Amino acid sequence: MSRLAVQVADGRELAVLVDGPWRGRWYWRADLAAMQTAAARYPDGHPAAELRTYRPSNEFVPHPVEDDITGRIWRHHPHPTTATAASSTRRTT
Repeated sequence: MSRLAVQVADGRELAVLVDGPWRGRWYWRADLAAMQTAAARYPDGHPAAELRTYRPSNEFVPHPVEDDITGRIWRHHPHPTTATAASSTRRTT
């Protein structure tokens, strides 16, 4: 039985963060969910708060070192900035 089959049989899934400030990190999905919950105590802009912005996709990638292991891709979806853009007005006479 492959390791991926064992992962699925155990109910565990690997998550890989592919972009954003935490890119390249691999976690068990349950651990990542717990980290996202814990990140709620940090204010926006804090590095740990960025974990809240990752969401799973339907894509998988192979593990870079372990054969027969894949991880679900999680993508970074940063919050839109709350700062308003400066507007310019032109007066016509």
